[in-house]
Amino acid sequence: MLPLPVGSLAWIMRLFLGGDAMLGRGVDTRLAEAGAATGLGELRPLLAGKDALFVNLECAVAGPAARYRGPAKAFLFRARPAALQALTHVGVDLVSMANNHAMDAGATGLDETLAHLTAAGIVAVGAGEDADAAWTPARLERAGARLGVIAACDHQADFAAGRDRPGIAYLDVAGVERLVGSVTELSGRVDHVVVALHWQANWVRHITRDTRALARRLLAAGARVVWGHSPHHLQGVECGRSAAVVYGSGSLIDDYALEPEFRNDRQLLYELELEPGRVAAVRAHPIELRYARTVPAQGEARAWIGERFTAACAELGSVVRVAAGGALEVMPGGPG
Repeated sequence: MLPLPVGSLAWIMRLFLGGDAMLGRGVDTRLAEAGAATGLGELRPLLAGKDALFVNLECAVAGPAARYRGPAKAFLFRARPAALQALTHVGVDLVSMANNHAMDAGATGLDETLAHLTAAGIVAVGAGEDADAAWTPARLERAGARLGVIAACDHQADFAAGRDRPGIAYLDVAGVERLVGSVTELSGRVDHVVVALHWQANWVRHITRDTRALARRLLAAGARVVWGHSPHHLQGVECGRSAAVVYGSGSLIDDYALEPEFRNDRQLLYELELEPGRVAAVRAHPIELRYARTVPAQGEARAWIGERFTAACAELGSVVRVAAGGALEVMPGGPG
């Protein structure tokens, strides 16, 4: 990340990226009992001064009449519309819907989800009434910066949107080419392109060569930030002179069982400083997921997160240092 000439900055914006927000099942029940503010409210001090917050919405938001009618699935996640207040309470601006739970209440449920998000003032990207809608980028302006966001998912092929079929932006071979082309086109119209990818297998130990190659191809096409999620645990970050890849932003809120090796209860909330033409800084704030409630990590949990994140970044050639305030800052050593 090379310094820019003095006086060249027109703006600096702070973009926060969270992982999977699963608001169904036990989370929905707990939020109804204790209030939506209890879910993520304790993270508000970390988000002070944010310009934008993006998360991956890992569930449908629909009434009981909407039904999933596809092939058998191990998990179906659905939340009541009121559960979205957990996101609005902390100021979520945009959710990625390109994931393997967007249609857990069927096509009607997807329609309801998108309508409820609109009513809540949250932008959705990555799913829609047909392929064109699912692949349409979202555009936002925050702190003087124009952001373009494209979302896609590399699994749950039966959720893929078609010419006349609702669903998600699905990342098969043709989808990769469509994504790269969209990034190239969008990069000429906005200040920063953010690509949200629900990718990789669950509990993947190392970032694969193919995953890194796709990330680099997207950066070459004009993406400023590649924001990954889906594997359920924290992964490393690559950052260079102008761009950053967050390979796995883990989870933000859920009711999942603990995986003892990967400690999916210990995660990170990412903060990126964006300036004209570059990502100026990448910081990660340790957080701890309890049942239907997420809090800043402390003590041994915070130390464990720091050690695991430092090791994951080192595999990608990045260096982590503790910044002022205790955030984990990723130093250059990767793409861009």
